[in-house]
Amino acid sequence: MSHFQIPVSLYMTSPVVSVNADATLEEAYSRMQEANVSALVVRDPTSGAKLGMIRRDDVLRVGRLEAGRRPSDATLTLPERSVSDEMTQDVPTVGPNAPLSEAADLMVKNRTHRVLVTEEDGSCSGIVTTRDLMRALEEKRANHPVSEFMSHPVFTIRAEEPVSLAVERLERARVTGLVVVENEWPVGIFTQVEALESRDVPRHTAVEDVMSPRILALRPDTRLHRAAAQAAATRVRRVIVQDGDKLAGILTGLDFARAVR
Repeated sequence: MSHFQIPVSLYMTSPVVSVNADATLEEAYSRMQEANVSALVVRDPTSGAKLGMIRRDDVLRVGRLEAGRRPSDATLTLPERSVSDEMTQDVPTVGPNAPLSEAADLMVKNRTHRVLVTEEDGSCSGIVTTRDLMRALEEKRANHPVSEFMSHPVFTIRAEEPVSLAVERLERARVTGLVVVENEWPVGIFTQVEALESRDVPRHTAVEDVMSPRILALRPDTRLHRAAAQAAATRVRRVIVQDGDKLAGILTGLDFARAVR
């Protein structure tokens, strides 16, 4: 959209939350929780230079691989491994004067919810996330209906199914969240956050015992700027699109990015 040719520096978040490369995965995850972010820039502990990024996705993937398979085992296990072993080195970047639409395009193409903003000398001055794009959609009053950008079909999990199945489905579907349903009606959300928070519970634990009940459901004709505003106000990262009794779609961060690119 032409009205998103504004520089990313106007919407980026700064400073960027970081972690040293020699920190453990457990320390990185704790840092994410403290800062309420889903990824950290990884820095050289001596020079402070940017080496890559560790994402919640990376922590979840390693935790699932390390966990045992017995029903009594914990759902996820974080090994004593350093961040540098699991970080992503190839991180999409833009300059501070790049248009916001370019950052959104990189997010969509790389299936990532964030793009680093770097200066000419390679230093990292900020980060643009899908939440920042939602703020831009709200401020620019994007008037398209959510039905034009929502994803479907929606990946779901029944409330009574085990948390181990929910974690597995997150990974296999390559999504960051599942809609929890009861009698085909959305009653909650199970995301990477809930997966990691419930990592010590037995894997047969019902999803309804660990899901987040905080959901936002809107009609298909709701305007994008209203969806973005309500998502920000209720602090949710995805919007359920409900058409009467039918679960019509879901609006994720990457869908918001598609509206900005």
